[in-house]
Amino acid sequence: MSALGPREVEPDAWGEWAREALRLLLHRPALTVVVLALVLVIFYAVHLVEWGPVRVFLMLLCLPLALMVFIRLAWYADHSRRPWPSQLLPGNGELLLSVGCAAAAMALHGGLATVTAPLADGFVGMVQQLGLWSPVQADGLPAQPPLRHTLLGPVLVPGGLFGVALVGMLLMLLAFGQWFLLPMMALHNPPLPPAMAASARAYPLNPAPMMGVTGLLMLAAALLLVTVGWILIALLPFFGALLYVGYRDVFLGSESDAPEGIAVDDELGEGSHG
Repeated sequence: MSALGPREVEPDAWGEWAREALRLLLHRPALTVVVLALVLVIFYAVHLVEWGPVRVFLMLLCLPLALMVFIRLAWYADHSRRPWPSQLLPGNGELLLSVGCAAAAMALHGGLATVTAPLADGFVGMVQQLGLWSPVQADGLPAQPPLRHTLLGPVLVPGGLFGVALVGMLLMLLAFGQWFLLPMMALHNPPLPPAMAASARAYPLNPAPMMGVTGLLMLAAALLLVTVGWILIALLPFFGALLYVGYRDVFLGSESDAPEGIAVDDELGEGSHG
């Protein structure tokens, strides 16, 4: 693996990671918005899939892939380079990792059905109380489910589903010691087992920063409720950049640009035209 091993950073490093992530996003805001718009189009296409299990799997598959796109975008912003579209696309290794993340998240969702089912029921009850949806139409016929409702389907439901799934995916990675795995794969594409072991080794060295990251995820979960999930538009690029900055600090031993000469420059920079 070309990256350095994990190192201990300052206890309050997580705050600097958040500030630096915002700085990188604002480096080329127009490019970030364009990439985000394309990602949201893909998300909405997934939302239109009729078969529930396939829709859920594709949703969970798209999330780590999208995060890795924003990780790469943050790398280019950090090095003041403009990427070609092909340089942002995940490779085969990242696709396999995303399949594994989606499968693990689906299995975890099944195991937590007793927790997630009341949340879904609560959402249905809330939209009924607000007068946005009723199980029976005015003519007495059954109404379309919220997922296919004229207002709820395209507006409220996708934001909630993808927003909750995003925070859930990040919490899963954090809980299983794999917070640094996505940027490691996106930037270096190492073999998966040693990458997972290296990511887990960073935790005992940095308990305070990882608690800070947990706090950021808890704040994101609260914002999901306030915005009915559409804070996703800000959370997706932010957490992609945050993953990159944290990995850069802990594994590349740098608080700004990555060191010259490491493989990440060669791999991501290859074919760069500006």
